[in-house]
Amino acid sequence: MNKHTFNRSADLYNMILGGLIALLSEQNADKLSNKTSSENTFLGKWLKRAKKQKRYPKSVSADIDNLLQIYIKGGRSGNLSLFFREYLCEFQILKGVSKHFSETEKQRFDNAMESLTREGWHISLPIAHSKHSDAPYSPRKAKEIFTTTWYWSGAFNIENRLVKSFSIFVVSEPQIVIDYLYEHGFVLIMGLSSQDNEGNDYQQYQIFTNNNCYGDLAVPSKLRG
Repeated sequence: MNKHTFNRSADLYNMILGGLIALLSEQNADKLSNKTSSENTFLGKWLKRAKKQKRYPKSVSADIDNLLQIYIKGGRSGNLSLFFREYLCEFQILKGVSKHFSETEKQRFDNAMESLTREGWHISLPIAHSKHSDAPYSPRKAKEIFTTTWYWSGAFNIENRLVKSFSIFVVSEPQIVIDYLYEHGFVLIMGLSSQDNEGNDYQQYQIFTNNNCYGDLAVPSKLRG
């Protein structure tokens, strides 16, 4: 599924929502079981009808074709129903980010870091570290947020606007970091998990300009099921 790229557009959201409503209607009428195999088959047939009947705008025609490829490849044992639900959740995450902030991105990011500092987090933005000659960075605290100069440099311009995507790394349970940044208008995309020489694990998260992101979204607590 990850080989295909899906834009998080309102048209695709409406199509995904339509498919899930149709699925739920069949299940509520006891015409369809809750088994994943049954859901995948139903949604695959629903997509075929939607394509044939041209129910949705041309803007999602490529998305429909990609979803049908997922269905054809995976069939009853595929991940079509999971994709529909994950996409709906991700769109709601992006939609839930406030667009009405008086502060710049840098001010909002700093405010989130200050809140985390008060919660006992150690903030290292950025660290002096060479990706070519230095060993993996070893966090100094049990709860730490850090990034490196090659990610951080130039991320914010002189007007404190975010002008390029960058990564942060989170040591310890990351949910509070996800939540604070979301409250301040940032959606986090999950990157790679890493480990230093002492066995400490940490998770990479990417922040994109204007939240124009791609990849797996980190889900804020307020939107968890």
